[in-house]
Amino acid sequence: METINFILNGKEVTITVDDSEILLHTLRERLNIKSVKEGCSIGECGTCTVLIDDEPHYSCLTLSSKVNGRDIKTVEYLGKSGKLHPLQEAFIKSGAVQCGYCTPGMLLSAYSLLLKNRKPDWEEIKEAISGNLCRCTGYHQIVEAIKDAADIIDTPTHEQQKKSPISMEKRKKEEVFTILTSTKEARVYAGGTDILVNKRKGEKFRPFIDITNIQEFSGISEFNGTIHIGATSTHSQLTENIIIRGKALSLSLACKMIGAPQIRNMGTIGGNIVNASPAADTIPPLLIHDAICILESKKGVRREPLATFIIAPYKTSIREDEILTGVDIKGLEGYREGYRRVTKRATWAIARMSVAWAIQEDNGLFKDVKLAIGSCTPMPFRPKEAETFLRDKTKGDETIRAAVNMMIQEIRRISGKRPSFIYKVPVLEGLLNAILRG
Repeated sequence: METINFILNGKEVTITVDDSEILLHTLRERLNIKSVKEGCSIGECGTCTVLIDDEPHYSCLTLSSKVNGRDIKTVEYLGKSGKLHPLQEAFIKSGAVQCGYCTPGMLLSAYSLLLKNRKPDWEEIKEAISGNLCRCTGYHQIVEAIKDAADIIDTPTHEQQKKSPISMEKRKKEEVFTILTSTKEARVYAGGTDILVNKRKGEKFRPFIDITNIQEFSGISEFNGTIHIGATSTHSQLTENIIIRGKALSLSLACKMIGAPQIRNMGTIGGNIVNASPAADTIPPLLIHDAICILESKKGVRREPLATFIIAPYKTSIREDEILTGVDIKGLEGYREGYRRVTKRATWAIARMSVAWAIQEDNGLFKDVKLAIGSCTPMPFRPKEAETFLRDKTKGDETIRAAVNMMIQEIRRISGKRPSFIYKVPVLEGLLNAILRG
């Protein structure tokens, strides 16, 4: 049990919660906030959306202990003056409220967008509410309502919002290493997007050590061409960071494709790496940037290339007493860089295949080619033979065809003959051809 203290809709709340208690339960069942609803319980539908420090989060995937010292808003915050908020009025006027089940979450995602962007366009609104499903298919009216509200709303910006008056105690990393060494069953986490999903699947709930607030494990910085990314940096932060967008564009693009906004506000780069999924979106971009994993324990610091850190699907070389505290990558300038993936649907779904690339060209020649392919082999990989073959070659049909064939043959050699290759290989061939042709 743990006593937590946070701001809920402008008022301070102190409550004791169980280690495995979820925020959805705390708000709805214990604090009687009935606008927060349970839908899918796996972070897909958005009916449980709340704002944590003005950013949308899925409360069904958030441990209550994580909101200690944070500012929480539910839709009740919008109407706290006793009148409907202009955003709520716009929803009614546009006919955006149908069955109403999704509406509180939609309103909160929209409100968060308008705090940051007073003049969002149609696509920006669609992106902001992409983590909220409308079962009545009223998306057109919803987007219209948000667009109309943006023209008249008097919403404070992020800078004008009052910060939570509750100060959060910063945990020292030495304290975490001590706990990790003394408690064998303990696991560290930051975003925790998988914890409660796995618990519902029957996995035993183990003691968890939250490393979110450890300052040394966060932040993005650059020094002498090396970009350091703290392990607790979220996908949203990586998507928007000016350093990453300028010198590691493929990583920024990949992070923007992970799940929905609520997931990107929660999930971290460290969690994506340590999870070691063959379909992990961040792994291919990290590979083309020669990522080095930084692993710390009470014994000291160990550095290992990401290419050898992942040793099998969902398995890494991390030791029981170690924490992945960050990753270093090489910044690239003067490259045509990008990330593409194939999925069943744009958000939520994992990649069926993915490619990250950084290509340097000069007068019709491939000067340098870096490629990484995911979801086609047990672990994402770089086709080094094809990269070497392309270097200083003329950018022509024959060269590209030969390089693509090399990559396909390497995938077949690594993975053997798989039934999925019937559709995967032709799609991948088309994707690689398009990427190399530019």
